Amino acid sequence: MKNQEKYEEVCLGIISAAGSAKSSFLEAIEMAKEGEDWKTAYHEGLEQFKEAAQAHASALQQEAEGELEFGLLLIHAETILCSAETIRDLSSTIIELVTAKK
Repeated sequence: MKNQEKYEEVCLGIISAAGSAKSSFLEAIEMAKEGEDWKTAYHEGLEQFKEAAQAHASALQQEAEGELEFGLLLIHAETILCSAETIRDLSSTIIELVTAKK
């Protein structure tokens, strides 16, 4: 696989998994607000986040070994990953607050 193709595949894998995790966490919050069972969505988010974090760790290792270039797409992927991490951390507190009121 060409370096550019490998780079894009790695970056888009991080973006896809992190974006899905973020969506699952936000869905879990909305479900909790509606009094619905939010746990499945939240746990799906955790699995997707784990996938994104593993892909990111792999990208860092490859970059350190000179096998993967560094560019704007990887920076974008890291931004999405950080956003998903923040939503993950806040979602558990938000859900706790919402469900405590019910």
